[in-house]
Amino acid sequence: MATNKITTLSEFLHHSGAKYRIFDMGRRIVKLTADEFVEFEFAKSPYPYPFKKSALFGIVFWDPKVPYQRYVWFLKLPLDEQGLLIQAARDEFLVMLLERVGECMLAAKDDQVIESALKYSPYTFKPREDRMAVFNAIVRKNLALKPSHYYDDARDYFSGKKDLDTWPSLGMQGVADVAVRVDDIDEILNLIRFISRLPPEPFVMFSTFLESASPAIGIVEALSQRIKAELQESKPDIAQICACLRAVSNSPATGLVDQMVKLVLQHPCSRDIEVLATISGRIWRILKQKLLCQLYLEQLAQNDAGQAAFSQLLADLMFMPGIRPHIMQVLRSSSRSDSLSKAVGEMFN
Repeated sequence: MATNKITTLSEFLHHSGAKYRIFDMGRRIVKLTADEFVEFEFAKSPYPYPFKKSALFGIVFWDPKVPYQRYVWFLKLPLDEQGLLIQAARDEFLVMLLERVGECMLAAKDDQVIESALKYSPYTFKPREDRMAVFNAIVRKNLALKPSHYYDDARDYFSGKKDLDTWPSLGMQGVADVAVRVDDIDEILNLIRFISRLPPEPFVMFSTFLESASPAIGIVEALSQRIKAELQESKPDIAQICACLRAVSNSPATGLVDQMVKLVLQHPCSRDIEVLATISGRIWRILKQKLLCQLYLEQLAQNDAGQAAFSQLLADLMFMPGIRPHIMQVLRSSSRSDSLSKAVGEMFN
């Protein structure tokens, strides 16, 4: 096959004979289906999880003859105003890639060439340490591999088998492994009971990793009780509230999650920009419900960080696939408050 016949990343990987998986790395870490990625590459569909007008994703690939040797590339490609791939950027990246490794990447059998192929490319990025931990955990689970050697200690801690003050001895990777495999843990009932007792620091980290998992209803119920208790405090802990929301954001127990979001949006603490950013950045699907969308936008209009924060979060939400029509319906409503009308006016002026 001639080089000029390879026009997409998926074609490149397929032609190389590699097996691969692709994971979004923007808002949370979630596997992209082959169809989703192909539709995105041909600019037939907007990227499902845009982040700052870019598509951030990790590609894990390997030679099927040497499955234990896996490679990872982290790519960041720009999107246009409709959330579609700017194909000229992808083409530029692909030309560079073909020049460095050739069409038959895996045939070269040169690990150093494959691993350093993207060095100095403007389309690569390095994830934070915590993102790498959960990425590794999700990839290992997706490929039916065992968790890291840190897993057992972390599982015992979150199952209540270790003292609370032993938290600093846990490996971050182990905490991510437990979060990703939380519904597979035999001691799940112990973990559910233990969540209410977790100190702030381990609770926030565990919750951050749970956002990329799909915790079942038992865990969501425990977190719902924790957020209700926090909202009854005279001065709720914003970090704890955001942690609860992040932890449940990808749960299939959507009805219970919606109730949690509604409780928060009805509380004055939801004018805190961190709370609002957590909802829009992790649970944006709730904005497809008119009441929750209206509650959210009204609180956003009165957020504690001012007009710039309103404009930034609203612009980000308008970029999310399927969200814009629901926002526009609220913005055009005659029942919107003067505060919301003023904030929208200043943004578009």
